[in-house]
Amino acid sequence: MENKKKVPQIVRLMYKPGEMIIKEGDYGISMYKINNGEVHIFNRFGGKDIITATLGAGEVFGEMSFLNRGRKPRRTSARAVENTELEVWHPDRFSKEYDQMPAVIRYITNQTLKRLIRMNMLVSQLGEKVLLVQEKGKQKSSETPSSKRGFYRKEVDLKCACRPLSYSSNTYLTGWIKDISREGIGLEVTAGKSQKNSTYKPGSEFQIDTVLPNGKELSFTARIISTGKEKKGRTAGRLFLGMNFTEMSADSRRILGFFLMP
Repeated sequence: MENKKKVPQIVRLMYKPGEMIIKEGDYGISMYKINNGEVHIFNRFGGKDIITATLGAGEVFGEMSFLNRGRKPRRTSARAVENTELEVWHPDRFSKEYDQMPAVIRYITNQTLKRLIRMNMLVSQLGEKVLLVQEKGKQKSSETPSSKRGFYRKEVDLKCACRPLSYSSNTYLTGWIKDISREGIGLEVTAGKSQKNSTYKPGSEFQIDTVLPNGKELSFTARIISTGKEKKGRTAGRLFLGMNFTEMSADSRRILGFFLMP
């Protein structure tokens, strides 16, 4: 006798306004249909939500977990805007029907959804850039000569590998990130007299790789904007460098944004 796999039942859930349904970066396999209510689909950056879609009754979200078979993390978050009733669908309910679709129809479906994902990513990245421009404008308007590094606001002690981009080799030096913001870092290095005059001068650019306390890897390039001797609270014998980011991937910027959230 054939052993048939039991198909999970449809589950109905209620969410109150503001309640999180799924979170970006988490793994999950369920899809959701909105029976009534409203849901925001969004990415979070710099402590703010960048909304990419507002969905209502009859619409479905979380479908990429079905196509990816749950192998990739969620690309977006979802939150109830008002009292919302959802149907939670397990992929096993549809996998057989999906696999039996004509290959050309399945191909067209996958391509359409991939284009939608790329579009949502572009919308999110554009929102991130708008927030960065707004933040830079606020910092510039409030900055005074005595607070030029006021944006170095989160104190850390992260060991990092840094390589001067002026070097022809891939030799990395050791440094310690002492504070970090969305705009740049404060970096301590041990340097001889010749290095202070050549390697660590304003305008020099470095490739820097580190690991945040939450275990996330961070990679970026940064340019020296100021140099100084050790100060109170700094490590004796090290040179302190104020640096601005010059290049950082969207993923690294998102990781940094989550880390800096209060």
